[in-house]
Amino acid sequence: MKGGGRKFAPDAAERVIGTFGNINASTSSYETRFPVGMLADDLELYLDFISDVVFQPRFDLGRVNQERQRVLRETADAKSNPAFQDNKDFMDALYGVDSPHTYFVLGKEDVVARATPNVLKAFHERGYNPNNMDLILVGALPENVDELVAKYFADKPRGNGTKYEFPRNPNLEGKTVFHRSAQELYNGQKLESNSAHFSIGFVAPTDDAEDGYAVGRLVQILGGDANSRLFKRVSQEMGLAYGIGSNYICKNNAGAINVGGSVQATRADEAIDTTFHEMNRLKNELVDSDELARINRNAIYGLAKHFETNEGHVGAIEVKWDRGLTPELHLQKMDAVTPEMVREAANKYFPKSRAYGRYVLLLRDPLKK
Repeated sequence: MKGGGRKFAPDAAERVIGTFGNINASTSSYETRFPVGMLADDLELYLDFISDVVFQPRFDLGRVNQERQRVLRETADAKSNPAFQDNKDFMDALYGVDSPHTYFVLGKEDVVARATPNVLKAFHERGYNPNNMDLILVGALPENVDELVAKYFADKPRGNGTKYEFPRNPNLEGKTVFHRSAQELYNGQKLESNSAHFSIGFVAPTDDAEDGYAVGRLVQILGGDANSRLFKRVSQEMGLAYGIGSNYICKNNAGAINVGGSVQATRADEAIDTTFHEMNRLKNELVDSDELARINRNAIYGLAKHFETNEGHVGAIEVKWDRGLTPELHLQKMDAVTPEMVREAANKYFPKSRAYGRYVLLLRDPLKK
């Protein structure tokens, strides 16, 4: 954005950016975002500015070179992290080598190093068009907001780009275990003071699956918060971890459950065994209906808190547009989940056992030579 557009030169772009309360641009594997928080009086300036730099970027050579060096440094920082290669191997084993779900968003150094303004312009023309974009405005909007949007966006050509459709991550054939040395975690004071990090990943349904909500409740019960099974058992009762948990990845046609945490290195196997034991309990025992009610109540609080901000309303609009999901329907689907549905999901998606399950395990161990 600091490179400016056809109307806003780079120096002018910087001054405008400094006018807003907060503004940024970010890129993930599936989208580019230009979020802003501003005073209502600045809305027209924002629409004028963002329509210029997004659709008609200048790609000023000096600014391109500046950003090139920053991205290369950011890449070097990321790859200098001792866990980088281990985490990459874990993700490749879980999603498949060269899967777009695991794409390193900062890109390849040689591509960044040789990118010219003309190369960037050609890339920009492939997809930065109105048909690929959403403009969401929330807050103290003026009565003539429709006229302002038309003023700055109506003349932009539609474009031919289409949204990339991610492939479904494949089923795992068996278990893959990475037991890696992590000497940067080594604490020389005494063995018991060393911490190891473990992650377990396995395939789950995507967010449009019929049992997606049951899986969401299941993952929350297993390790979603300080009242979860893993936290109570591994952290509170056994004292093997300060933090341990689970999360459910289900967007963009990916489906996976990740479980893990930082645990006492000398008892890492015990912590991993206990994790599998807690998953097995959920496959055999019905959860208490009160436990489901607690999770649903926390989710209702989260929604209420979400809607206290403009950003929360933006997120709700996005979800409705992208998935046809309203807050009311979301709560209805949560309430429909029963203990039997949770147990069924556990039997369907949790690994059979540590010995014979289909999963990927990464253990980064400071005690391994």
